[in-house]
Amino acid sequence: MIKSASEILSPEISPPVKVADNNQVLISKQFFWRLFRETAPGFKIKKENEPVIFTIFRYFLLQPDFNAFGTIKNKASLDKGLLVYGDYGVGKSTLFDVIHDVGKTILKQKGSSQLWFPRISTVHLLTMFYQSQKDNTSNFKLESYYRGKLYLDDLGIEDKAYNREEIIGKLLFERHRRKLKTYVTTNENPSAIAARYGNHIGDRLPEMFNIIKWEGESWRE
Repeated sequence: MIKSASEILSPEISPPVKVADNNQVLISKQFFWRLFRETAPGFKIKKENEPVIFTIFRYFLLQPDFNAFGTIKNKASLDKGLLVYGDYGVGKSTLFDVIHDVGKTILKQKGSSQLWFPRISTVHLLTMFYQSQKDNTSNFKLESYYRGKLYLDDLGIEDKAYNREEIIGKLLFERHRRKLKTYVTTNENPSAIAARYGNHIGDRLPEMFNIIKWEGESWRE
């Protein structure tokens, strides 16, 4: 069991190992941490949010014991995505935005896509869908999001398309069917997500995601 933040981000003693699926050298904890601090020097990690934040860090660093704090209550697996839900304004989206930017830097510097993922808010995705219905020159296709890794921000605040079709629910279902890694931040709990998108999504959440509840005071108050 990991006992402190210093242990979580301590330098590796053993040589770097290979990532089985693409033969890339794993990004070290100390290199990631340096980039994270350079990218977001004002990001506050407090004692109460350390377990959640460092669990997420260790997940992206592909640490086999990434759930050492027991933050994830369903079966934890590096083969799943992440669903981080909880109180408004605690830093969920901000954290993923920083990791996204760090991943972009690592891709440029190291050529490694380990921490790289495209990102989009559910509201923006729906807006692009609407625009594509009006503009026949639009190159937007929902099917473009049926591949690779993807980060969806603010799940659940988007409207139904034309008040009848759950575009995001369709996207989640298809990504689950294709066994793709999806990262989600939301203010909605899993029960509310199931109620919104249906049991065919709700029942699959534990299979698709490492589910993390993030509690705390809002940064925006």
